[in-house]
Amino acid sequence: MSKSRLIRDKLSTLPLTPGVYLMKDTRGTIIYVGKAKALKNRVSSYFHKQQLNIKTAALVREVLDFDVILTQTEVEALLLERTLIKHHKPRFNILLRDDKEFPYLRVGFNETWPRIEKVRRRKDDGATYLGPFGSAGNLKIMLATIYRIFPLIRCTRHEFSNVKRPCNYYHMKLCLGPCTLPVDREMYVATVRDAVAFLQGRNRDLVRELKDKMTAASENENYELAAGYRDQLKAFEKLTEKQSVVVGEDIDADAIGFSANEQNASFHVVIVRQGKVVGSDSFTSHSAANGTGEALTEFLLQYYDGRALPPEILLPQTWEDGEAIADLQTALQQIGDEQHSAIGKALRILTPQRGVRRSLVEIAEKNASFNLGEVVDDSEKRQTELEILKEKLNLPTLPNRMECIDISNFHETAIVASNVCFIGGKSAKDQYRHYTIETVQGAPDDFGSMREVVKRRLERARKDGDTPDLLVIDGGRGQLQAALDSAKEFPDVQLAIVSLAKSRIEKTKMIGQVMATGTPQRSFERVFLRPDEAPVPLPPGSPEYRLMTRLRDEAHRFAITHHRKKRAKVLQGSTLETVPGIGTKMRQKLLMEFGGLDGLRRATLEQLEKVKGLRKESAVALHAALKQEEK
Repeated sequence: MSKSRLIRDKLSTLPLTPGVYLMKDTRGTIIYVGKAKALKNRVSSYFHKQQLNIKTAALVREVLDFDVILTQTEVEALLLERTLIKHHKPRFNILLRDDKEFPYLRVGFNETWPRIEKVRRRKDDGATYLGPFGSAGNLKIMLATIYRIFPLIRCTRHEFSNVKRPCNYYHMKLCLGPCTLPVDREMYVATVRDAVAFLQGRNRDLVRELKDKMTAASENENYELAAGYRDQLKAFEKLTEKQSVVVGEDIDADAIGFSANEQNASFHVVIVRQGKVVGSDSFTSHSAANGTGEALTEFLLQYYDGRALPPEILLPQTWEDGEAIADLQTALQQIGDEQHSAIGKALRILTPQRGVRRSLVEIAEKNASFNLGEVVDDSEKRQTELEILKEKLNLPTLPNRMECIDISNFHETAIVASNVCFIGGKSAKDQYRHYTIETVQGAPDDFGSMREVVKRRLERARKDGDTPDLLVIDGGRGQLQAALDSAKEFPDVQLAIVSLAKSRIEKTKMIGQVMATGTPQRSFERVFLRPDEAPVPLPPGSPEYRLMTRLRDEAHRFAITHHRKKRAKVLQGSTLETVPGIGTKMRQKLLMEFGGLDGLRRATLEQLEKVKGLRKESAVALHAALKQEEK
């Protein structure tokens, strides 16, 4: 059955009820999730409406099939849409970056001595979480401010458990020193709660509470404690005077700005608490949403998932359908963290037309537009780099999807490979892969390892349909030839394969150069298009140089990181670990000296005793342990 016939038949059976629809491509992958008050009308609009934006038109071209899930109400559809987007991460939906990249602040009030920690994932562990925060840099500044005002624990749990005397932070009056001193836990927890109140923007309440605590401590003749509260007040008032922008009215709200082009959507949130601008967040994402209202709905359902809800959310778009606003408000109240709400008031969603609230929305919109412009400029710059690289290397197509393979080994231990991916000139970390070499045994064989990895990568490309436009091999002629040998087994997988060789000293020019300048002459980084042809030089600083070396360096970093983990496991589990007097550096030296574990096992006692830095008793113990291992 043809695609148009299949879709037409399914559209005819759709009901006029609320629900969620899931668009699928030719491989059955869910590429878009949406919600509808009336499924038949909403889904049909994709295939019958002529004036679709470019992004939505691109979505429709890829849709082969769709599924629907019926719900009782539109609120249920909103909540189900949010859950399905989080689970499937469809590439045509608005997706805030993975929560690993957006930091949270975690406060474990259920612990004996709670602390404020920056974490990357929110867990169901009974702790209080603040965030996620769009800017890690701003969060770092915020934490530094917290530690200057409130005397909180900042050392690790290991340090806290093993310390024998208070650290310098205690003597600087920046920590109460509960690690070794008899600190009242209730008082310390109250200090942590004050810090959380500051992070939530409850500045006025916090000042009042600190003044009340200072007065009570003074009346009880606890002058040292009262002085501590006084110092907190002074530091707090000094810092908040510099960092807060007064808006003129006692407003507690988040103002949302939105800007979009044909490819991207940008959102900016201005956070106002008790009449002061206390922070902001910016996000950009791809979007196939039809209209501002749908895009904002997708964004808000993700942004406030588990986040403290403000009393007011100020939006730039007036929906004609007041019922849709009410449904969104109900959905947000169900997913927002009302237990730790910033103010503790009922949520209202407003679209202000004038006054201070309208000004806040305009500020948010201006920032969203500016951020979108930066994304566009960056995208255009990367597109130019790709076009220059295509021309420089004479590639058949624009290398929109570029991948680089790097081999990393440590003699006979932990031979691994990395495969990193850039899409549109930008790293796509969800496409990164590690390979543990399986076919190469004994001495390291970069060429054999490369043949294996390229073969495995192209097997996956044939299966998943994710063939790169350009595959870059880290190495020279030999590595490129090994990759091309494997590619011959896949004549149906079409891609360009090149190798990138590092700069080297030019031997023919070295003597004259050294005599003239005191430094040897180095060649450019070089790209081999064919093993039997002269390489293409990459002039330093050129667009093609920046793009290719950025890709290669990322592959190298990714391989080294994984290799170190593998090597650590090898060292940890080897006989070397059990011999007294042999530390990490000596273990590495021994493996290097004898070419790996097998070479070390074949070594005689005399050979071991000749290793510089290895004591005789350790050499005897190691030799005996290795012989015992053989038995």
